[in-house]
Amino acid sequence: MKLRFALVLTTCLLSVGCSRDSHPAPRTSAPSDSLAPARAYDENAPPTRKEVLRALLASQDVSLSIDSSCSGVGTDPADSNIGDYISGFLAEQNDTKGKNWLDITAKRSSVPGVGSFWTCDVVIRHVDGEDRWGWGVSFQMRPKDHSVVKGSFRCTGSG
Repeated sequence: MKLRFALVLTTCLLSVGCSRDSHPAPRTSAPSDSLAPARAYDENAPPTRKEVLRALLASQDVSLSIDSSCSGVGTDPADSNIGDYISGFLAEQNDTKGKNWLDITAKRSSVPGVGSFWTCDVVIRHVDGEDRWGWGVSFQMRPKDHSVVKGSFRCTGSG
């Protein structure tokens, strides 16, 4: 009886140990939280245009209620977040008339008592004779890890 119990217990322990390796526990955090450690950047080097666009795309779910400058903007009254707002104007870029381009900048800024950050601007531009416009966003990124300050989004543009 003791031998049988020891064999059953050993089998169960081995089974549990092996199953942990072949069946990982379900993920409880966001994928970006666990896939890679935070990357460190040279705090004096601004984010590249690609990094600014990547940060903007990753922030598409930020609500347009974030700031009064984002109230009523967009190409559709149903636009409710930064992704809707930006995609609407990007979709307008498919017209073959005129000239279309992106203005992407990152400038060093600081607030006393808060610290420094990069102010990033992405403006979608269009010029076709009298038809000229530029709509976009401004937001902040932290110098140390280039993470977005979520509450910093502002909608920019002119008709």
